[in-house]
Amino acid sequence: MDVYPLKFEPIYKEKIWGGRNLERLFGRQLPPDALIGESWDLADLTEGVSVVRNGLAKGRTLTDLTHEMGKTLLGKTPPTEDGRFPLLLKLLDANDILSLQVHPDAVAVAQIGPDAALKTECWYMVESREGYIYKGVVPGITPQQFRRAIETDTAEKCTRRIECETGDFHYLPAGTVHAIGPGLLVAEVQTPSNTTYRVTDWGRGREIHVERSMQCIHFDPADAPAPGAGGNCLLKTEYFEVYLHEPPAGEHGFTGGQCTAWMILQGQGGTITGDFDTPVDFVAGDTILVPAALENLTVTTAGPGKCLEIKLPPTV
Repeated sequence: MDVYPLKFEPIYKEKIWGGRNLERLFGRQLPPDALIGESWDLADLTEGVSVVRNGLAKGRTLTDLTHEMGKTLLGKTPPTEDGRFPLLLKLLDANDILSLQVHPDAVAVAQIGPDAALKTECWYMVESREGYIYKGVVPGITPQQFRRAIETDTAEKCTRRIECETGDFHYLPAGTVHAIGPGLLVAEVQTPSNTTYRVTDWGRGREIHVERSMQCIHFDPADAPAPGAGGNCLLKTEYFEVYLHEPPAGEHGFTGGQCTAWMILQGQGGTITGDFDTPVDFVAGDTILVPAALENLTVTTAGPGKCLEIKLPPTV
């Protein structure tokens, strides 16, 4: 199989809190009359699997490529236990507040069983229109106080509210209670899990998971610096590494050897060339997956831009 940078068809998820800002910011052709809250741009879950939209592999699923390409795609990073791609990348368009929620860590997953999967994530604020998030428990709040707040629908009083600006970055390790408020367009990098327990849904009537939430929530401080951060490195975890780049117009070299994804957030687009037959064009809003076997690429940008680079760390 010819090895080249891969682009995928977005998987759109309609949400009660969604909107049409992906259309405005990136020129996306969204489903008509739908409030799109999530665009799964690189996904390999039972709830949604990415399909290639460029080159010889067009129409193939990320599941198939993970199985067939193996280390050519992933390098020294293993797939998930069920053989799937070990990363999930999304764009979130919040026009109303999302549920206050929490995801399980490894300890909680072991207790809950096979219906749960660890979910650690981080958020880059692509655009903030006076947006805010909830992140972590207010210092000093006990589990007993928080449970009472859930039962009386006042959990927001026990959770830290943080005002957000465009370009802010937040790390949310598994166990962090959180919510995205209205007015935010967010690039989300996460482990491949959709396990979510709602703490409150702000009176919208969806199911609340009191016992599971209390089983998962961490009550330690949530404002510690992101591990490994420094320079253009925003985050290093055992699951993924996140870097922010703001390249000027021109040619830029890239040395591969590690499975890498680029989320193109701003700019006039450009072209990727290397030891493959057909150059790969990109525009703002694209997510590109670079197989580990590709080396010595040249990225030519038409103007200044901004992108997140997400690397899968090797496991020896």
